[in-house]
Amino acid sequence: MNEWYFAKGGQQSGPVTFEQLVELAGKGELGPNDLLWNSTMKDWAPANQVPGIFDAPPNPSMPTADPANPYAAPQSAWNEPAAAGFPEIVHGSDPLDAGGCIKRGFELAKRNAGNIAIVFLVYFALSFAVGLVQGIVDAFTGFGQAQVDFSGGQVTTYSHEVKNWPVFIIGRIITQTFSIFLALGLTRIGLNLVSGKAVSVGMLFGQGDKLVRAILGTLLFGIAVGVGCLFLIVPGIYIALRYGQYMMAIVDRDMGVMDAFSYSSSVTTNNRTNLFVFWLLAMLICFAGMLACGVGLLIAVPIVWMASMVAYRWMQYGHRAALDHPGTQIPMINGL
Repeated sequence: MNEWYFAKGGQQSGPVTFEQLVELAGKGELGPNDLLWNSTMKDWAPANQVPGIFDAPPNPSMPTADPANPYAAPQSAWNEPAAAGFPEIVHGSDPLDAGGCIKRGFELAKRNAGNIAIVFLVYFALSFAVGLVQGIVDAFTGFGQAQVDFSGGQVTTYSHEVKNWPVFIIGRIITQTFSIFLALGLTRIGLNLVSGKAVSVGMLFGQGDKLVRAILGTLLFGIAVGVGCLFLIVPGIYIALRYGQYMMAIVDRDMGVMDAFSYSSSVTTNNRTNLFVFWLLAMLICFAGMLACGVGLLIAVPIVWMASMVAYRWMQYGHRAALDHPGTQIPMINGL
């Protein structure tokens, strides 16, 4: 008799019998998108694709794998990528677990610490350089220059009067454009790490073909959130939660601006409250990192960054985005 394993909420359980799986499904303790596996199967499958769990008479047979394949037990090695066209879940059908995303983010940050350290070192060095250039432009245009008033004692103020508007505006456009360019590359690297794919520092500079779309999307998103915040803050937060995955969609699915906003609206269905909880947890983690003399941010930032990528994949593919193939450190969504 085959022993079955099931994965629910990012946790693997088993072995159980097929009859026990049917019983769990009948009690609502096993959902259609929870994943099942036994030794006759080459990969995990959603429960609603296993005959007899929800509808037909019990028939636990599944297409058998190649007799020579090594995947004989749930702790065996896995060396094949996910099939092309790995199907997305019905958006909102597998609610995001904020704690599960943070936990997975911690695991991935620890697992990929070396690569993340190198990428972040280059990213922050370039960001610092951009900030330095912006400071030079500000000084040239008079923006932010210190002024001392001795009339009533020594008082230092900072001028916001710009003496050369064309240079100031051009400088701001250049620095913001480069920041968005780096953000695109960082997003690509993060998505690759979550999916178990190779990464390199060069990927920071590999998304230039999406730059114009990202700039337009960032501009529209910023305006929408800003206007929403004028109306008692809450509408702005809602807009940010609903449409905030636009950058991910542009990088991941090579979408246009409006398609990316539409996709973000769809993928966050039934998950906006969960996303709000996730970002509250993320801010608490970063705050805790700041309390540790700022050094803790070296740990907190990679965890939150990885967790945000996991959250996006979770909304696309359900909790399997937070699972590895049994007995390995190969993400179940590898190959995406």
